[in-house]
Amino acid sequence: MAGSPAQLLLLALGLCCLGIQGREHNMSVKFHDSSITHPQLGQRLELECLTTNDDSGVFWVRLDKDGTLHFIVFISSLSRITFAGNKRTSERFEATKTRRFYQLVVKSFTPQDEGNYFCLMNSNQMLYFSHGQPAFFP
Repeated sequence: MAGSPAQLLLLALGLCCLGIQGREHNMSVKFHDSSITHPQLGQRLELECLTTNDDSGVFWVRLDKDGTLHFIVFISSLSRITFAGNKRTSERFEATKTRRFYQLVVKSFTPQDEGNYFCLMNSNQMLYFSHGQPAFFP
């Protein structure tokens, strides 16, 4: 049962579509440039997550084509950035926070970056998920 935590998170991601409307926190994720429908090879891809609460911090994760969930970064409410491997910087990603907007940048989009991107927040022992933002080559 090595995949159990990931399977539970995937289940929670699936249940998110029932909506977090009416709950304490709402979250939405989108491409920063609304004209983008599909990323291009080598493109700098900017995503943003808007929350109704900016005092908990946000996690960015990617669900790949095979159903594997990848942690990318945690951005604290005080703008402290922690990438995978407990690192402060990443060769592939950038992350920032401006008020209630939490930004993730894929510096140069490659096939390994394809997937559905989610932001999530842990607040008062509850997990809140955005909808997934698909990012796949055409």
